[in-house]
Amino acid sequence: MRLAGARITSFCAPLRRPIVTARGRIDAREGFVLELRSDCGELGLGEASPAYWIDRRPLSETHAALSRIVATVEDCRDPGELRAQVLNGAAAGELTPAAACALDTALLDLAARSRGVGVSAMLGGASSRAVPVSALLWSRSPEELVNEARSARASGYTVFKLKVGAGALADDLANVNALRSATAESDLIRLDANRAWDFEQALSALKAIGPARIEFVEEPIRAVSPAELARLRDATGIALAVDESINCVRDLESLCESCGPDLVVVLKAARVGGPSKCVEIAQLAQAAGIRTLVVTDSMESSIGMSAAVHLASAIATDGTAIGLGGARFFHSSGFDDVPAIYDAPQVAACGPGLAVSVERLGM
Repeated sequence: MRLAGARITSFCAPLRRPIVTARGRIDAREGFVLELRSDCGELGLGEASPAYWIDRRPLSETHAALSRIVATVEDCRDPGELRAQVLNGAAAGELTPAAACALDTALLDLAARSRGVGVSAMLGGASSRAVPVSALLWSRSPEELVNEARSARASGYTVFKLKVGAGALADDLANVNALRSATAESDLIRLDANRAWDFEQALSALKAIGPARIEFVEEPIRAVSPAELARLRDATGIALAVDESINCVRDLESLCESCGPDLVVVLKAARVGGPSKCVEIAQLAQAAGIRTLVVTDSMESSIGMSAAVHLASAIATDGTAIGLGGARFFHSSGFDDVPAIYDAPQVAACGPGLAVSVERLGM
């Protein structure tokens, strides 16, 4: 198989309701899709949607990196050579992580389609494993949260995620308690602070929130220190998760030394440079004894969400819910090439390529 060409498509997907985080407010999701075409007529798709409200890097950087990929395809028609040259060679330093993710995903999608298998199989996973999905809640008052959580539970969700740290601790505590009151004893609640607090603020927050029985709290500390994360976990007894603290294998190595196997590792392909890089980090985490690996998208379109499902089938801890934030927020799926994933408490990577199934799971 040879490559026949490549192109970039930009998108701006309005959200049903703004998402308010400690790092900023999001009213619409902007990003790009990279399309690779083979000489056999197959298409490979990959999404480049950086979290610009977190890293503050302009989208133009990712577009420029994607443009270099498209130009390279004109001279390099072999998919293996393209991967070696652009993703693993000297040119890799010229890519943003999101652009690298798009190329890696598109190459995996193209290879999987040519073989008639799912991308999860290309990553070493089982393409039929059902993956539970967590419900990212958007309500900002206790009363609204109760109604939203009950509606999500009626749809089959049993894992819920709530952003905290953007306002007063009293408001966060009221929302968390309301959410717990609207869920079953066995339901799981995850919190994401997006590095809102310093150590003392995080300590006070987690001690106050503790009785609500939290599965884990993501990125609680503003200036991330492995030693302080370990101290915070030991002082509160609440599991802590790292997300934006991990951009490469080296980041995880230093965290594992201090935090040990109880650390929860959240992996986003768009942040670390693609599904293949996530697999490398997951292998290190497993070797270090990390017990919980969670895969989430980056508030992406249906292409990024589908890639996350396939990645989760390959590396996520069995039974651990995946995060598909965009599924409940977007007005539209974005692209017809990949089935939309909306409000589904369980999904499964089925292939070929990035195809995902929800029908057989009762949807």
